[in-house]
Amino acid sequence: MTVPEPARTLTGVPGLDEILYGGIPRNNLVVISGDPGSGKTCLCLEFLYYGAVKYNEPGVYISLEESEEEIVGFAELFGWDIRAMMKNRLISIVTVELYDFDKLKNTIEDEISRLHAKRLVIDPGVVFRLYFDRELDARKRILSLGRMLKRIGCTAIITNEISLDKTTSLFGLEEYVADGVLLLYHTKLEDRFIRSIGVLKMRGTKISERLHPIRITKDGIKILANQELFEEVK
Repeated sequence: MTVPEPARTLTGVPGLDEILYGGIPRNNLVVISGDPGSGKTCLCLEFLYYGAVKYNEPGVYISLEESEEEIVGFAELFGWDIRAMMKNRLISIVTVELYDFDKLKNTIEDEISRLHAKRLVIDPGVVFRLYFDRELDARKRILSLGRMLKRIGCTAIITNEISLDKTTSLFGLEEYVADGVLLLYHTKLEDRFIRSIGVLKMRGTKISERLHPIRITKDGIKILANQELFEEVK
Protein backbone atom coordinates (compact mmCIF):
# COMPACT_ATOMS: atom_id res chain seq x y z
CA MET A 1 0.00 0.00 0.00
CA THR A 2 1.42 3.37 -1.03
CA VAL A 3 1.25 6.15 1.57
CA PRO A 4 0.04 9.37 -0.08
CA GLU A 5 2.52 12.25 -0.13
CA PRO A 6 1.36 15.02 2.27
CA ALA A 7 0.65 18.54 1.08
CA ARG A 8 3.63 20.73 1.92
CA THR A 9 4.41 24.25 3.03
CA LEU A 10 7.61 25.26 1.28
CA THR A 11 9.64 27.34 3.73
CA GLY A 12 11.73 29.04 1.04
CA VAL A 13 14.72 28.97 3.41
CA PRO A 14 17.70 27.77 1.32
CA GLY A 15 18.44 24.16 2.21
CA LEU A 16 15.66 23.67 4.75
CA ASP A 17 13.11 22.18 2.36
CA GLU A 18 15.79 19.76 1.15
CA ILE A 19 16.47 18.30 4.60
CA LEU A 20 12.70 18.03 5.12
CA TYR A 21 12.32 16.22 1.78
CA GLY A 22 9.99 18.83 0.31
CA GLY A 23 9.03 21.21 3.12
CA ILE A 24 6.94 21.15 6.28
CA PRO A 25 3.77 19.06 5.98
CA ARG A 26 0.99 21.59 5.77
CA ASN A 27 -0.65 22.73 9.02
CA ASN A 28 2.06 21.20 11.20
CA LEU A 29 3.04 22.91 14.44
CA VAL A 30 6.85 23.09 14.62
CA VAL A 31 9.09 24.05 17.53
CA ILE A 32 12.48 25.60 16.76
CA SER A 33 14.79 25.26 19.76
CA GLY A 34 18.19 26.86 20.03
CA ASP A 35 20.53 28.80 22.25
CA PRO A 36 21.07 32.58 21.95
CA GLY A 37 22.57 33.57 18.61
CA SER A 38 21.74 30.30 16.89
CA GLY A 39 19.48 31.96 14.27
CA LYS A 40 15.93 31.28 15.50
CA THR A 41 14.47 34.73 14.81
CA CYS A 42 16.25 35.00 11.47
CA LEU A 43 14.85 31.65 10.32
CA CYS A 44 11.33 32.58 11.46
CA LEU A 45 11.35 35.90 9.61
CA GLU A 46 12.74 34.22 6.52
CA PHE A 47 9.92 31.67 6.70
CA LEU A 48 7.34 34.48 6.69
CA TYR A 49 9.12 36.70 4.16
CA TYR A 50 9.62 34.01 1.54
CA GLY A 51 6.13 32.74 2.18
CA ALA A 52 4.87 36.17 1.14
CA VAL A 53 7.18 36.97 -1.78
CA LYS A 54 7.62 33.50 -3.29
CA TYR A 55 4.38 31.70 -2.54
CA ASN A 56 1.85 34.50 -1.90
CA GLU A 57 1.05 33.02 1.51
CA PRO A 58 0.30 35.68 4.15
CA GLY A 59 1.91 35.22 7.56
CA VAL A 60 1.48 36.47 11.13
CA TYR A 61 4.35 37.15 13.54
CA ILE A 62 3.25 37.11 17.19
CA SER A 63 5.96 38.69 19.32
CA LEU A 64 5.85 38.07 23.06
CA GLU A 65 8.88 40.28 23.75
CA GLU A 66 10.12 42.61 21.00
CA SER A 67 8.31 45.56 19.44
CA GLU A 68 7.23 45.80 15.81
CA GLU A 69 9.99 48.34 15.14
CA GLU A 70 12.67 46.04 16.55
CA ILE A 71 11.50 43.11 14.41
CA VAL A 72 11.21 45.21 11.24
CA GLY A 73 14.64 46.69 11.88
CA PHE A 74 16.17 43.24 12.28
CA ALA A 75 14.57 42.07 9.01
CA GLU A 76 15.95 45.09 7.16
CA LEU A 77 19.49 43.98 8.03
CA PHE A 78 18.95 41.17 5.51
CA GLY A 79 17.25 43.32 2.88
CA TRP A 80 13.75 42.06 3.66
CA ASP A 81 11.22 44.84 3.16
CA ILE A 82 8.76 43.73 5.80
CA ARG A 83 7.08 47.16 5.81
CA ALA A 84 6.00 46.69 2.19
CA MET A 85 4.67 43.25 3.01
CA MET A 86 2.70 44.73 5.92
CA LYS A 87 1.20 47.43 3.70
CA ASN A 88 0.11 44.75 1.24
CA ARG A 89 -1.43 42.67 4.07
CA LEU A 90 0.97 39.81 3.42
CA ILE A 91 2.69 40.00 6.81
CA SER A 92 1.38 41.16 10.16
CA ILE A 93 3.47 41.76 13.29
CA VAL A 94 1.59 41.80 16.59
CA THR A 95 3.22 42.38 19.97
CA VAL A 96 1.21 40.70 22.74
CA GLU A 97 1.90 41.71 26.32
CA LEU A 98 -1.13 40.17 28.07
CA TYR A 99 -0.25 37.05 30.04
CA ASP A 100 -3.59 35.38 29.44
CA PHE A 101 -3.46 32.36 27.15
CA ASP A 102 -7.10 32.53 26.06
CA LYS A 103 -6.67 36.18 25.01
CA LEU A 104 -3.46 35.27 23.19
CA LYS A 105 -5.23 32.44 21.38
CA ASN A 106 -8.09 34.74 20.38
CA THR A 107 -5.64 37.37 19.12
CA ILE A 108 -3.89 34.75 17.00
CA GLU A 109 -7.14 33.47 15.52
CA ASP A 110 -8.42 36.98 14.76
CA GLU A 111 -5.17 38.05 13.08
CA ILE A 112 -4.95 34.87 10.98
CA SER A 113 -8.56 35.39 9.91
CA ARG A 114 -7.92 39.07 9.06
CA LEU A 115 -5.00 38.26 6.76
CA HIS A 116 -6.25 34.84 5.62
CA ALA A 117 -2.80 33.78 6.81
CA LYS A 118 -1.25 30.41 6.03
CA ARG A 119 1.85 30.88 8.23
CA LEU A 120 2.31 31.78 11.87
CA VAL A 121 5.32 32.47 14.09
CA ILE A 122 5.18 32.80 17.89
CA ASP A 123 8.44 34.13 19.33
CA PRO A 124 9.67 33.42 21.95
CA GLY A 125 7.59 30.46 23.07
CA VAL A 126 9.48 30.25 26.35
CA VAL A 127 7.26 33.10 27.57
CA PHE A 128 4.44 30.51 27.71
CA ARG A 129 5.90 29.58 31.09
CA LEU A 130 4.46 32.82 32.48
CA TYR A 131 0.95 31.79 31.45
CA PHE A 132 0.63 28.61 33.49
CA ASP A 133 1.21 27.31 37.00
CA ARG A 134 0.82 23.64 36.17
CA GLU A 135 2.45 21.63 33.41
CA LEU A 136 -0.74 19.67 32.68
CA ASP A 137 -2.69 22.89 32.08
CA ALA A 138 0.02 24.12 29.73
CA ARG A 139 -0.03 20.96 27.64
CA LYS A 140 -3.81 20.97 27.35
CA ARG A 141 -4.02 24.61 26.31
CA ILE A 142 -1.13 24.49 23.87
CA LEU A 143 -2.64 21.34 22.37
CA SER A 144 -5.88 23.28 21.88
CA LEU A 145 -3.87 25.97 20.06
CA GLY A 146 -2.41 23.34 17.75
CA ARG A 147 -5.86 21.96 17.00
CA MET A 148 -7.18 25.43 16.23
CA LEU A 149 -4.33 26.08 13.79
CA LYS A 150 -4.99 22.81 11.97
CA ARG A 151 -8.69 23.64 11.79
CA ILE A 152 -8.10 27.04 10.19
CA GLY A 153 -5.27 25.75 7.97
CA CYS A 154 -2.10 27.40 9.24
CA THR A 155 1.48 26.09 9.42
CA ALA A 156 3.06 27.37 12.63
CA ILE A 157 6.50 27.82 14.20
CA ILE A 158 7.06 28.41 17.92
CA THR A 159 10.56 29.27 19.12
CA ASN A 160 12.11 27.89 22.29
CA GLU A 161 15.31 29.33 23.74
CA ILE A 162 17.56 26.85 25.48
CA SER A 163 20.61 27.45 27.61
CA LEU A 164 24.12 26.73 26.41
CA ASP A 165 24.42 23.65 28.60
CA LYS A 166 20.98 22.07 28.68
CA THR A 167 17.64 21.88 26.89
CA THR A 168 14.64 23.56 28.52
CA SER A 169 11.38 21.92 27.54
CA LEU A 170 8.26 23.99 26.88
CA PHE A 171 6.17 21.91 29.30
CA GLY A 172 6.78 18.89 27.09
CA LEU A 173 5.46 20.73 24.02
CA GLU A 174 8.22 19.27 21.86
CA GLU A 175 7.50 15.72 22.92
CA TYR A 176 3.72 15.69 23.22
CA VAL A 177 2.20 18.53 21.20
CA ALA A 178 4.47 19.61 18.35
CA ASP A 179 4.37 17.84 15.00
CA GLY A 180 8.00 18.76 14.39
CA VAL A 181 11.11 19.88 16.25
CA LEU A 182 14.11 21.62 14.69
CA LEU A 183 17.23 22.07 16.80
CA LEU A 184 19.63 24.93 16.10
CA TYR A 185 23.09 24.50 17.58
CA HIS A 186 25.70 27.18 18.23
CA THR A 187 28.72 25.13 19.27
CA LYS A 188 32.16 26.38 20.26
CA LEU A 189 34.91 24.50 18.45
CA GLU A 190 38.44 25.56 19.37
CA ASP A 191 38.57 29.29 18.54
CA ARG A 192 35.24 29.68 16.71
CA PHE A 193 31.52 28.98 16.91
CA ILE A 194 29.88 26.55 14.49
CA ARG A 195 26.17 26.88 13.68
CA SER A 196 24.20 23.81 12.63
CA ILE A 197 20.67 22.44 12.36
CA GLY A 198 19.15 19.05 13.05
CA VAL A 199 15.61 17.73 12.58
CA LEU A 200 14.62 15.90 15.75
CA LYS A 201 11.23 14.91 14.36
CA MET A 202 8.69 15.93 11.72
CA ARG A 203 5.37 14.15 11.56
CA GLY A 204 4.28 13.09 8.09
CA THR A 205 7.59 13.21 6.24
CA LYS A 206 10.99 11.65 5.87
CA ILE A 207 13.75 13.76 7.42
CA SER A 208 17.51 14.08 7.31
CA GLU A 209 19.08 12.35 10.29
CA ARG A 210 22.29 14.38 10.07
CA LEU A 211 23.45 17.70 11.46
CA HIS A 212 23.94 20.23 8.69
CA PRO A 213 26.04 23.43 8.82
CA ILE A 214 24.34 26.82 8.73
CA ARG A 215 25.59 30.05 7.23
CA ILE A 216 24.08 33.40 8.23
CA THR A 217 24.76 35.71 5.29
CA LYS A 218 23.68 39.22 4.29
CA ASP A 219 20.67 37.55 2.62
CA GLY A 220 19.66 35.44 5.62
CA ILE A 221 20.11 31.84 6.71
CA LYS A 222 21.44 29.24 4.31
CA ILE A 223 21.49 25.57 5.29
CA LEU A 224 24.17 23.47 3.61
CA ALA A 225 21.86 20.56 2.93
CA ASN A 226 24.46 18.53 1.03
CA GLN A 227 27.05 18.73 3.79
CA GLU A 228 27.24 17.15 7.22
CA LEU A 229 28.49 19.20 10.15
CA PHE A 230 31.71 17.32 10.77
CA GLU A 231 32.59 17.34 7.07
CA GLU A 232 32.31 21.13 7.15
CA VAL A 233 34.45 21.73 10.22
CA LYS A 234 37.44 19.57 9.23
